[in-house]
Amino acid sequence: MPSIVRIPVPGTQGLFIEFSPRGHVPKTGSTSTVFIQDVTGKRHLRLDYGYNKTTNSYNYHWNQQGTAQVFGVTNHSPAGSAGQTLYNAAKVFKYAGRTVVIVGAVTDVYSVVVAKKRLRQVIKVASGWAGAVAGAKGGGAVGAGVGTVIEPGGGTVVGGVVGGVVGGAGGYFGASWAAEKAYDYIEETYFEKVPEGG
Repeated sequence: MPSIVRIPVPGTQGLFIEFSPRGHVPKTGSTSTVFIQDVTGKRHLRLDYGYNKTTNSYNYHWNQQGTAQVFGVTNHSPAGSAGQTLYNAAKVFKYAGRTVVIVGAVTDVYSVVVAKKRLRQVIKVASGWAGAVAGAKGGGAVGAGVGTVIEPGGGTVVGGVVGGVVGGAGGYFGASWAAEKAYDYIEETYFEKVPEGG
């Protein structure tokens, strides 16, 4: 879920972890893979690869605008080997995560089509996906908060993604299970008319 859901970062006044840029993007595309940004993309901390004017070399570095006080990361700060690993992992995660979501959605649609109790399965699947989104956001926010304490920037992203994956999976299976049990309880509950006293 974190590959498609915006993961909120607590205490940042509206910043989210995402894997696609918002706002202006050059015609050649973005050279960044990780974005901690607001809804407009104007306030951001992004992991970039390219020419770094601070070091006069090509490297992995953080670009920021309006977030230095939040994360303590200045513009064009080198990200080192950990940044390189995160940069490349984010590229893979963006597409692999979205592929997993699509496969899961197709599988759930198929489960609805072949279900003997179609309404029950629709409720179960819809509840699961709603739980996955809520869980990814909630778990991701907790993880991002913890990660920011450990290492602002890189730790924020790693914590947010790990928390989002765990929260999303827990939300999906928990909400799906709860919806299934609720449906079965309602379906199997019989109410007998109380005889009138006489």
